[in-house]
Amino acid sequence: MDGVGEGPRERLVGGQIAAMSDADLLTLLVSPGSRGLPGDRVARRLLEDCGSLRRLVDRRPRELAAVPGVGLAKACRVLAAIELGRRTLGPPVEGLPMMRAVDVAARFVRLASDPVESFVAVAVNSRNRVTGEWIVARGWESGVNLTPRQVFTLLVKESAHRVVFVHNHPSGDPTPSSEDIRFTSRLLEASKCLDIRILDHVVVSSGGFASLRERPGTDLEFG
Repeated sequence: MDGVGEGPRERLVGGQIAAMSDADLLTLLVSPGSRGLPGDRVARRLLEDCGSLRRLVDRRPRELAAVPGVGLAKACRVLAAIELGRRTLGPPVEGLPMMRAVDVAARFVRLASDPVESFVAVAVNSRNRVTGEWIVARGWESGVNLTPRQVFTLLVKESAHRVVFVHNHPSGDPTPSSEDIRFTSRLLEASKCLDIRILDHVVVSSGGFASLRERPGTDLEFG
């Protein structure tokens, strides 16, 4: 078979997924398009509006839903597929213990090149082996809206007692900002009332990583 006349689904079933274009893969997620639009046309419009497949992750569901032929259900489907792909590339929840900030940075190297800032909570046991990992919030290129209440609501729900926080700086500079330090201080204060130990807060970026625990002069008291 030479593939002539075959659609994206047939090529995928035929084992040709690696040779499929971004538009072909998107077509499988958005077909059939709403308003009677062909799926391939909707897929191409998505790529044109966002600039590239990689930039799709920057868009909110309702932004993608506004593209003709997409709608909210298909927008959520596309973003869910992207997130699933991201998770399969990361390390398994279990693995080597995270004893130092460099171990944390190695585990979250996938965040270093992420164009959107994310805040992640990682639960560990008494031997510092990971028992759970959650993206608490995703924001935009220069920040993320988050409160200590959001963080600890999740941690209490998940029965986490020892945690490491991680977030990325899309700018490429891992240096903790004054807001990073203030927010970490608020987290540390709140953690005392809930008997949750915060072991570190690590910033990762394409330019390296920084540990607030190991950073001198911050006066932060980690568990």
